[in-house]
Amino acid sequence: MRKTLLTTLAIMAVLSMLISSCAPKVEPTATPKPAEATKAPAEATKAPAEPAEKIELTLEMSIYVEAPHKKAFDMLEERYEELNPNVDIVLYGAPYAEFWDKLTTEIVAGTEACIVQLQGGNGNYARYAALREGETGSFVNLDPYIKGTWMDGGLLDQENLTYNGHYIGLANYAWGTRAVYYRKSLFEEAGINADEILTNEDFLEAAKKLTKKKEDGTMQYGFGAVLSTHSFVWSEFSTFVQRPASDGIFFPKEEGPFTPENVVVNNEANVWACQWWQDMVLKDKVVPPGSFDKAQERELFWNGTVAMNIDGPWFLGMTRDRGEEMGVDLVADLGVFATPDVLYKGERKASYGTQGGVTHLISSECEHPDEAWKFMEWMASEEGQQIVAISGMVPQNKEVMESDWYYKEYPLNAAVSEFLNTRYRLPPMTNPNIPQSGELQRILVEASQATFITGADCQEEYDKAAEEMKKIMAK
Repeated sequence: MRKTLLTTLAIMAVLSMLISSCAPKVEPTATPKPAEATKAPAEATKAPAEPAEKIELTLEMSIYVEAPHKKAFDMLEERYEELNPNVDIVLYGAPYAEFWDKLTTEIVAGTEACIVQLQGGNGNYARYAALREGETGSFVNLDPYIKGTWMDGGLLDQENLTYNGHYIGLANYAWGTRAVYYRKSLFEEAGINADEILTNEDFLEAAKKLTKKKEDGTMQYGFGAVLSTHSFVWSEFSTFVQRPASDGIFFPKEEGPFTPENVVVNNEANVWACQWWQDMVLKDKVVPPGSFDKAQERELFWNGTVAMNIDGPWFLGMTRDRGEEMGVDLVADLGVFATPDVLYKGERKASYGTQGGVTHLISSECEHPDEAWKFMEWMASEEGQQIVAISGMVPQNKEVMESDWYYKEYPLNAAVSEFLNTRYRLPPMTNPNIPQSGELQRILVEASQATFITGADCQEEYDKAAEEMKKIMAK
């Protein structure tokens, strides 16, 4: 039977008492014999040893600026330093939109943190590893630490964190597959049953019904989509409708060979998906107009301007914290349903169970790789993962994630986890893990800005995107 966090802490307390009570008594030092006293005079007069200098471990990330993630990492730091007083962990980061270019510059200059946080399943591993030469590039080969241990199979998505066939990342923080969160009170008022939203067309009809002018003259919208320079302007749309429809945004099934002639971004399915989303935003007008990044879009959800929002399980912690700031129990009004299936050419195609894990890697420039590994390994442990869960995230440790404790304490997030088994297609399909992945994604972010914000023609934008991608893949 798995231990709960309280049980774990209780056992730790008892062990501490037992160790204290069983410690050997220190007897007074006997007076040495004359011969012994003069045997090593230098040792007899040696001053007490100075405490060892603390080991500093730096960790940089793109999520530390977000309140629930900061809360989680501050708790992890505090607990690990309590267990390891010789270690000083320094946490820092930059907003998501700024982090990735900043990290590239740092790796090229050799100034990145000892531990680097990346998000799995989006091609970032190869992109950043390739910035340095060597079998595992910019990061330490973690095979000796992981292979043959419980972590090799016991952590969700661990098998995908590789470069050139070697583990370079550890799935030791949290993960999430996207779903649709909604305000239960607004659904009830509109007479909508969330259980009946099964396809993208069901979703659109619900969004239309939820879009209306309220009694105070302000507008309420059915859905909050990111419409800005933020990369979510493309990534949310691609998860929701594009990849299910096309089964491959960049290449067929996102598999090799990764050659110019294999680029499929401007095929019929990808363009159809673009047109469907553009119509939803600009013709059906179920999304509030304006340039909104993800933080602004979430705020519109919390203040009741929009009724539905695409997000991951971390949204539960965000909603809880924002509700406390507002003096409102927002979690009580929070519901969730699976990303709807996509109807394309008469076929119903389920969303892919994309697992967006937040993971960690050790820089090849790290001065203390073994100490860095010890901290990362502890984060993956039961204690570390329970702290992650307390902060509103879904743990990557499968035993913790599947425990009765987790299902009892976090039923909403547990429901999202169940979508992998009941609604989504597995295995997940992610962006190709190749060095060019970042450039390919940039092209589609720009195409999405043009099509969803300014109303540019989808086919024309995707034809241009295809030509640009082919040039990149031909280099």
